[in-house]
Amino acid sequence: MGGTVLNRTLLSICVAGLVSACATTQSVQIPESPFSERLAEPRLVPVTPGDPSLTDAQVEMLESRPDFNIYKTLAHHPELYARWSPLGRILLNGSTLEARHREIVMLRMGWLCQAPYEWSQHARIARDDVGFTEEEIRNIAVGQSAAGWNDTERTLIQLVDDLRYKATISDDTWAELKAEFTDQEIMDLLFTAAQYQLVSMALNSLGVQLDPVLDLYLPTDLPAPALATPAADSPQTIERLPRLNPDEMTPEQFAAVEHLIREDGSLANIYAVLANHPVLFGPRYDFGSYIKSETSLSPRIRELLILRTAVLMNADYEWAHHVPIAKDAGLTDEEIAAVLVGPTADIWSTDERFILQAADDLRREAFITDAVWAGLKASHSDKQLVELIYTVGGYSMTALALNAFDVPIDDGLAGLPEGAIQ
Repeated sequence: MGGTVLNRTLLSICVAGLVSACATTQSVQIPESPFSERLAEPRLVPVTPGDPSLTDAQVEMLESRPDFNIYKTLAHHPELYARWSPLGRILLNGSTLEARHREIVMLRMGWLCQAPYEWSQHARIARDDVGFTEEEIRNIAVGQSAAGWNDTERTLIQLVDDLRYKATISDDTWAELKAEFTDQEIMDLLFTAAQYQLVSMALNSLGVQLDPVLDLYLPTDLPAPALATPAADSPQTIERLPRLNPDEMTPEQFAAVEHLIREDGSLANIYAVLANHPVLFGPRYDFGSYIKSETSLSPRIRELLILRTAVLMNADYEWAHHVPIAKDAGLTDEEIAAVLVGPTADIWSTDERFILQAADDLRREAFITDAVWAGLKASHSDKQLVELIYTVGGYSMTALALNAFDVPIDDGLAGLPEGAIQ
């Protein structure tokens, strides 16, 4: 494996760092990449601005955005984009984070997901708008061991590694974050990393090709990162974020959750925790509501994706809350138990195997592999394929928040059974 973007043959790389700037080289054997070959052609062809067949929603979406392939590809589903983009705009331009910290997090996740488009776009932003040198950008891929990082920047790199591989934030990393950042800043950091994991899944799987203006590429002269595996238990002993009661909230916090308060005056624990960041709460909730109940995926398919994502992310809360929803969607106890086994369980139809395997692919390498994509295309529209990716990416985002913020399961519900990962 390897290929179009990630060629792991014998490369000549510069002793000092940047290939383009070097005069002396030495031969270094780069290990073969475990990742699937990234796509040289789009799976979903970008729309053409000005095409008379575009809908009003597509025209409106494209008029206000640069002529980039990401937008022309996502214009196939302007409704989903409209529900997701407010969250993206806050995390890109309206969060509490310094631009330098934000770009480290985004680029590190792009590297771990081997996302060429995400890397190139944010390498451009980091260099042209934030002031990174090209060597610093490359060193984000090298990781914590690269020269030049301060302690805070090393912690940010470790944060992204924790989230990608452990699906949570370790106690050591949390303690380091708390020493430097407020609770809201930590929430912004987590949701930024999670958002760009989702973005990487979409860009990779849809085959979004680089725009002509992009001239900084995903490094090929470094060993590839590891694939992500199903997350194991990661005990957390440090207190994370408080659960807020409605009667102790600020007016801004209360306004964000008022419509979710139960008759007895309580909130589901997820909302009581996420209310710590009221600016982020609404856009995240609106996107989550869309993928939970408003896409064109059948309830059965949607819940298979969500439950399998909960298993892969070791997300007790997500599993606990979606088992009853899955039963309402028609899944039997036997089928719910088979979600723990995954796509190899005998109970599934051919299409359901592809659905579950897509969730596994996206967890493992932020990319739906060719055979699985072909199988999905036989039964699902282009819009549904986009929705599938965003359902897995969106519920991976929720799982990261639930796990890292240590949100307890609400009363009367049961988390994942012991030894759930099979």
